Amino acid sequence: MKAFVFETNGEPSQVLGLRDLPDPAPGPGEVAVRILLAPVHPSDLHIIRGRYGRQPPLPASPGIEAVGVVEELGSGVTTPAPGTRVVLLNVIGTWRQRVVCPAGQLVVVPHGVSDDDAAQAIINPVAAWMLTVGEHRLAHGELLTQTAAGSTVGRLVLQLARSEGFRTVNLVRRHAQIEELAALGADITLCTTDPDWAGQLIEATHGGPRKAIDCVAGQVGATLAETLAPGGRLLVFGALSSHRQTDRSAFEMPVFAPKMIYRGTRVEGWFLFHWLETTPLAESVNVVSTVLDRLNSGALRLPPAVRYKPSDIATAVADADGGSSTANKPVLDIGGNF
Repeated sequence: MKAFVFETNGEPSQVLGLRDLPDPAPGPGEVAVRILLAPVHPSDLHIIRGRYGRQPPLPASPGIEAVGVVEELGSGVTTPAPGTRVVLLNVIGTWRQRVVCPAGQLVVVPHGVSDDDAAQAIINPVAAWMLTVGEHRLAHGELLTQTAAGSTVGRLVLQLARSEGFRTVNLVRRHAQIEELAALGADITLCTTDPDWAGQLIEATHGGPRKAIDCVAGQVGATLAETLAPGGRLLVFGALSSHRQTDRSAFEMPVFAPKMIYRGTRVEGWFLFHWLETTPLAESVNVVSTVLDRLNSGALRLPPAVRYKPSDIATAVADADGGSSTANKPVLDIGGNF
């Protein structure tokens, strides 16, 4: 089989190569999956660079999600049957033609979900679901504050707000995004370039956010934490302010301790792979199945996928790294011709 492999950490253009490897065979309780499509996420590039929170032993293949077709069953496995379309849960190394994993880590894809959507059905949609419905348990009419509301996760949160009935206060970096997000159903949108955005947020939330999520960190995340209402909880799941930074200070989030102490607020980190590793498998499979059902019904919609041949890996990586002016998701057409 063909596989993208990196033997050392570094820039993808310097360390990532295409290799011929033996086809892996499934052992007892395992299934071999032929990969069709695998997204190219910024997280994949962080893994190659050695900067992600979960690093595979080297040499390794990148790829943290994919859609594929069951090709071969190991002993003791009867389902899913060969030919079944599946997504792989908590499996790293999907930028290759064939992947072997435990049968329990496969989730069957509904017929109405396209390959393009199935390929990107876990990382962003499951994070959006867990942060809102799973962790914050937002009830009908409750208010959630989120940073980077124009991001993929941010837009999925807006869709979930519509389907699950909660409301949103959205923080963005550019005023031009305010009207755009309003058209997507955002209740309130504030711009963090305004000098008094923190005061505006406290007023809009009637005393400060009680439930909030943040994927920016840095000073924006720190200011959001300082505005929390008594007993408020902020989940930090990303650090976009540190993207492509190497200086340690770029990753710091200076939290004002007195507000946390006197108001009893909580600022917590949240990492999808930590959740996957600490959650019973049946529960995480159920969440992924729920997300797939929402995609199947149209309640959730993902960014359009742009397929790249493996020979165009450099362009796909550049687009995932911010080189594209569109919001489309680059995916590798692993099931096509190399």
